[in-house]
Amino acid sequence: MKTNKNYSFITFAHLQHKNMEKYSTTLKYGLYGAALSFVVLVLLLVSGNSPWSSASWMGAWIPGVTAYFVLKLNKEENPDAVNSFYQVFKQSMQVIFFQALFFTIMAVLFSTFLNTGALEMYKAEMLANEESVKLILGEEGVEMLNKELNNATFFTLSFSDFINKLIGGTIVSLILAGIFKKNKPIFENE
Repeated sequence: MKTNKNYSFITFAHLQHKNMEKYSTTLKYGLYGAALSFVVLVLLLVSGNSPWSSASWMGAWIPGVTAYFVLKLNKEENPDAVNSFYQVFKQSMQVIFFQALFFTIMAVLFSTFLNTGALEMYKAEMLANEESVKLILGEEGVEMLNKELNNATFFTLSFSDFINKLIGGTIVSLILAGIFKKNKPIFENE
């Protein structure tokens, strides 16, 4: 009876190892992208800008580039592989999800343990734009802005950034999936 239990455990461990191999490239490049995004966050803070304000566009290219490199690496490693639109889209979204998740965790921890002043910089920039908000949305928009600024924390700003990265990543993944997909040929050469 012990052999069956050991065999089941070995089979389970082997399946888990195979499953992790499938995600190792996306996890690794997701971590690389998060580290690069973190460097941009630190550079923005050093330059006196909040990473969640209008200067945040400076790191917007990172998720797309990391996904591109994973897809390119996959294509070079498996040149004859048939990759459907869905498979390429899924792999690209995995990279972007891991990158956004790791970056959000690093940003929250960094901002929590070190008083970076990023939240205050963000609030100051949003209040400086109060007049333009008033022109576009009226008095109700300014009241809503002030209410949101009073409730803003590192976590809420990071979570909002996480969601924005996923939305932008979905668009980038759709484009990359269209570029990198490789369908099975209709007529095979004999």
